[in-house]
Amino acid sequence: MNSQTDLPFDISKVLLAVEEASQLALQLQGHCRVEVKPDATFVTEADKKVELLLRDRLGKLAPDWSFLGEEGGFTGDPNAACWVLDPIDGTNNFVKNLPVWCVSVGAVKDVEPLLGVVAVPPLGEVYWAVPGQGAWRRNAEGTTRLQAVDTDKLVHEDVVMCNTEADQPMDWSNVTASMRNFGTVAYHLVMAASGNACAALARGHKLYDIAGGIPICREAGCVEKLLDGREWKAEPHSGTEFTPLLIAKPGTSKLLSDAFGEWRHNVGATR
Repeated sequence: MNSQTDLPFDISKVLLAVEEASQLALQLQGHCRVEVKPDATFVTEADKKVELLLRDRLGKLAPDWSFLGEEGGFTGDPNAACWVLDPIDGTNNFVKNLPVWCVSVGAVKDVEPLLGVVAVPPLGEVYWAVPGQGAWRRNAEGTTRLQAVDTDKLVHEDVVMCNTEADQPMDWSNVTASMRNFGTVAYHLVMAASGNACAALARGHKLYDIAGGIPICREAGCVEKLLDGREWKAEPHSGTEFTPLLIAKPGTSKLLSDAFGEWRHNVGATR
């Protein structure tokens, strides 16, 4: 499967499900119970209810597909195509009423993405892509095709989106660019895809953090690169990825990967 025509549904139906999930999350914000998970991160009643809604709506579009969700884990046939859900990416932002959090939906099959949708409900935006169909953003101004930006020279005003787990162990001394962390990897990815940032760097993530955003970045012209040289694969049963993943256009990716140098696992705590 590598185009919209291969999907057993139209991408517009996925967008409708994500819009419904986004509206539910907005309604619940500030009015739901908050708990602390064993990994010391927040989970809310909204995370659980939004994921259940998405499982219901998307399950009707492709009954034979399996699911991987941040809250519900993996269910279904391990050999089938798989929906990958992060019902609220940026739960800390959501809890503290910060204005950027996302609803992220991806789908994968045979370690390759089939589609990606990232909604940013507080901003009224939704991003999506299907391989071979381009990357798109819809907001109050209309629908726009996305194209990431490339460069052969980084300057201080260039922005690299970076989560905390990637920022702390990395050596930024050779990187001529500014770091930004909005607290949601999905948002970082769509900022790279839309050209607002020149790259996104993620570490300590799981597949559901990036499955919605990676297809959008690819269709906008980005490539993804694990800094230890391994090929990135969309594997539903993979765990937390502690090797930094760089997403950027090819020229920018080379500049940044050269500046960072090869990632060495045994010194990861100090790099």
